[in-house]
Amino acid sequence: MLISSIYICPVRGLASLDPPEPIRLGAAARVAKGLGIQRLMLPILEEALVGPDRALVRYLDGLIRALDHVDEAGLTVWLIAPAQRVLGLHWMPSYLVGARQDQEADPVFVAGRLRRLGSFDWWKDASIIQKRIRAFRELVDAVSGHPALTGWLILDRFLEWPRPEPNQADVVLRAFMAEIRERDEIGTISLGLGWPELFDPKTAHVLACQVDGVSISSGDKKPPGLQTSAGLAGELMLASYWATMAGWLLERPTQIEIGWGMSDNANNTEDTMEGFTRLAGQGVAGAYWISLIDPEPTLRSHPPWVLRSGLEGVSLLDHGMEPKEGIETWLETIEALEPRDDPYDFIDISKEEYLDDPLAHLPRLWDHFRESS
Repeated sequence: MLISSIYICPVRGLASLDPPEPIRLGAAARVAKGLGIQRLMLPILEEALVGPDRALVRYLDGLIRALDHVDEAGLTVWLIAPAQRVLGLHWMPSYLVGARQDQEADPVFVAGRLRRLGSFDWWKDASIIQKRIRAFRELVDAVSGHPALTGWLILDRFLEWPRPEPNQADVVLRAFMAEIRERDEIGTISLGLGWPELFDPKTAHVLACQVDGVSISSGDKKPPGLQTSAGLAGELMLASYWATMAGWLLERPTQIEIGWGMSDNANNTEDTMEGFTRLAGQGVAGAYWISLIDPEPTLRSHPPWVLRSGLEGVSLLDHGMEPKEGIETWLETIEALEPRDDPYDFIDISKEEYLDDPLAHLPRLWDHFRESS
């Protein structure tokens, strides 16, 4: 199972809309490689791609320098573009949010500050669709062919802001993929989905056949109707289930986001090791940690870290780039384990039966999964 980590610059963060500081990124990449991490994933905010021309050129030049340092460290990179939800916070350009305050909405970072705004139905606005494609094209033009860049996680969680009709999502996905394939015929393209898609999978089922793989996230939210244990161990068991179900249902290599449970004081070393063993045994293509390195103390009062207790400590490395307790052992365990013979032995229905009533089957199969060896 390939292990990756999202990298959020511990010096600049995300809210500044600056690219990662290249020297710190290069140093972190060397530490990550020593731990057995094989890939870094850099979130690219769409808002950074739609500013004035000079700001865009400065951002892209800085991003290329950052990629250079990762390449020198001997790691590869995927870009998450556009990154829509990072560390539990929506990051949006102004044209994707509604005009009115919505106190029931999740926080969103837009135009330099946190707001509570609902989504705008951009799927019906051809001018916004084209604007998003142009912004993505600028990014792809700038970085395609870089030796460190081996793949893309595209349109991360885009089915949630707001939910489109399948044909609308299909048009946008095809357009983004075409921008990549015109310049890169071999780079991996993964579609970013949240676990809520497994409760309503018909659109994801249509889209998945077009990409090389899928990436499942949403560990920041608890699923309805599924009983889970606390801490990292409970998260890993649930992540194993999400990844297994997505791989079975969508028939694509699946990687899963992990690491949210690091903020929970209920972590137990033995239970956590059992969770990693289960994840590796399910034959999941990969897992990616939500953050490689903790932010500098000066950033901890800024979004996204200020929004959630313990979020500043969920990374694999502390802000001095030292591995957290247990990390090296966990990563060695994952690398050494082989997948078990039949990771789908808990599933007792066909895909067609599942698609007829996913709300009933997903909780029921979760119980089966926990009982299976």
